[in-house]
Amino acid sequence: MARNFELDSLKAREQEAFHRKQSAFQKYVDAKERANTAHDTMQSAWEERCSAREEMNREFEDMRHSSDNYHEVWDEYGRIRDANNARIESLRYEADSEHQMMKDCFERASDAYEYGNKAEAPIYSAEGHDHKDRRDELNEEISRLVQEIRDAKANAEWRAPKTDSSAFHKAKEMFNNAKARHESAENEFKRLKAERDYYKAEFNSAQEEHVRLKEEFQKKLAEVKANNQRKRDRTLDRAGVRWSDRKDAKIVKKTDGTTQIYHGGLGSGDGLGHGHTALDQFGNKTYERDAFEEHGYQNFTDNSKGVTMYDRNARPGHEVKGISGGVKLKPNSSFRGENQNWYKGKKPGVIGHSTQFYDDGVRLSRETKDGVHEINTHWTDTRLPKGHPGRHEKPDD
Repeated sequence: MARNFELDSLKAREQEAFHRKQSAFQKYVDAKERANTAHDTMQSAWEERCSAREEMNREFEDMRHSSDNYHEVWDEYGRIRDANNARIESLRYEADSEHQMMKDCFERASDAYEYGNKAEAPIYSAEGHDHKDRRDELNEEISRLVQEIRDAKANAEWRAPKTDSSAFHKAKEMFNNAKARHESAENEFKRLKAERDYYKAEFNSAQEEHVRLKEEFQKKLAEVKANNQRKRDRTLDRAGVRWSDRKDAKIVKKTDGTTQIYHGGLGSGDGLGHGHTALDQFGNKTYERDAFEEHGYQNFTDNSKGVTMYDRNARPGHEVKGISGGVKLKPNSSFRGENQNWYKGKKPGVIGHSTQFYDDGVRLSRETKDGVHEINTHWTDTRLPKGHPGRHEKPDD
């Protein structure tokens, strides 16, 4: 297939888009891996945070239960203490009264005995002992109530020691640390997720661009292939290649402008026993040999001008404007390929002379003795006058 610069440009753009897509995809994959790693770290921090929160809650419940028990026990102690203290205060007042009355009775008994009133003295003395016994009873009751308060306090201290909140505060500190680590990991994940989404969008855009250019290239490629197929079909039509041989036919463009078609060979168009058809630069058939036919002069076509010898690259930058002459067999030729004469009046054989010319008057002439190999190639500049050594007059064909 001949090079098509528009197709090459589209292919280059598609490949550039493909490389951009691949680069964007790799960035996306890398960002995705980083985001996944950050997500795993965040999840691990979340699990640690949940565990620390559960531990903190357990310690809080223990502390609250201890506090509730403390208050319950000490509230009970407080009720005993307050009730007993109230009773003690009343008993002490009554005991003090009994003590005072005891003193008064003993003083009266002493006064009665001293003043000779011996009959009243025992009465006052007995009454004083009654007050003393009552006082002692009251003091014993007071002592019992005081001891009861002391026992209740000791029992409360044993049943409900002061609540220790250190375990809860330690668990709370661990939870706060776990919470901070999780929030930090969460922020890092969100950042990397945004980066991942950015590269994903970049990849999607690059992929869409690549798909668009690929479709554009494929469309152009199909167009070029269709054009090439049409050109191939025209060439094969001119060459007269059978339809059964066209699929594997091989078309070769030569630098001299001729086209060589090989067809009908075994396994491939130019395989064993292939046929050979040649077209000149104008599309004229100059040689035709069917598959498995013998090589020889009989395969050259004779179209009054013969086979045209033509060199497109004879003068680079100058387009050939025309050509005259050619190669053909003279009537009754006994051509055997060598030592033949081909000018008029001499032994019949292969004739061969062609001249291609340009618009500036320059001509290129060449001759052949066997229809294939060129000899005596020479340049002619018709701008020079006849007889000038730089001008060469072509012979008759």
